[in-house]
Amino acid sequence: MMWLKQLKKYFQQSWRSLTQDWHLLREDPMPAKELHQTFLHASLPTLNFYLLLTLATAIATFGLLTNSAATIIGAMIIAPLMNPIATLAYALVVLNSRLLERGILTLITGVILVIFISYSTTELLGLKVVGSEILARTQPNSLDLAVAVAAGTAAAFANTRRSIASALPGVAISVALVPPLCVVGIGCYLGNLGTEIAASRGVETGIAAGSFLLFVANLVGIVFSGSLVFLLQRYGSLKKAAIGLIVSCLSLSILLRPLDFSLRRLYVKSIAVHVLFELRQNRPELFPPTAQFRSLNTWHDKNGLLNIKLDMELPVQDASNTQERIDLTSQEISKALKQPVKVKINVYSFQPFESQAEL
Repeated sequence: MMWLKQLKKYFQQSWRSLTQDWHLLREDPMPAKELHQTFLHASLPTLNFYLLLTLATAIATFGLLTNSAATIIGAMIIAPLMNPIATLAYALVVLNSRLLERGILTLITGVILVIFISYSTTELLGLKVVGSEILARTQPNSLDLAVAVAAGTAAAFANTRRSIASALPGVAISVALVPPLCVVGIGCYLGNLGTEIAASRGVETGIAAGSFLLFVANLVGIVFSGSLVFLLQRYGSLKKAAIGLIVSCLSLSILLRPLDFSLRRLYVKSIAVHVLFELRQNRPELFPPTAQFRSLNTWHDKNGLLNIKLDMELPVQDASNTQERIDLTSQEISKALKQPVKVKINVYSFQPFESQAEL
């Protein structure tokens, strides 16, 4: 049994060797007084804040109009709009009226500035386009709210730890604040034209309304989770934070209904796409391998009936028995979703040509 004792001693020594310095890795939260001063400065509506926000708005608007994801990400990095939002989360926990008023003032003026600049920039350029980057911010769902909650948690925690403060730009990228507001400005400029373009691509809400809902969801999610993180680290007290947490919870409950509806719509679309690709794989008489699915949109009509619109390309020789295909497809999708559906398929026939030249 001596070898068991030696083995146990070896593992104990190894564990102590590995963990003897771990206490150095533990970092205490920033002192409350220091954190208070940090947010006091971060929430100031300074010239630097508005200048950076103006530049970020211009960059984001250009990126949205040109459908450039990289440009939009660059704007999200330099946008300082997270500062007053994090300040709000902290002010609600410590119930500091000065910080709360300053954070609200800076946030509201910043939001107005972003919408105004994006509207003016779009009007100046005269571009009436609605690309995928714009449409992507018009249909928020509860997953976007979950991202905001996670981002608010990360932002609050990073603000209380000096060693990971460098993570804040990453948090700004993960949750969109300025781009949705820019889409609000673009949507206001486009007006009914933008609504019609969005509707033709399966977007049921207006561009400005949908993107503003995304911003509000991000705002509420960040404030709610940020407040919890500050509270759990013993900044302020539960008694002081009660009002702020109650307001945040009520706001979350109000937002969940439209966001859950969008998530269900996304779920329906994913099932419809899955059924279509299965049909193409298993039922070549319905959708031969030459069939190319180009777009799929879903919406509910006034009676609540689910409508699915599919654009598909087929060679001329395969574009027969179209009505039979539509009937069988609607039956399969209805069976998968366990609800009645109305399917419309736009079939675009084409004639392929080939040529081979020999010397």
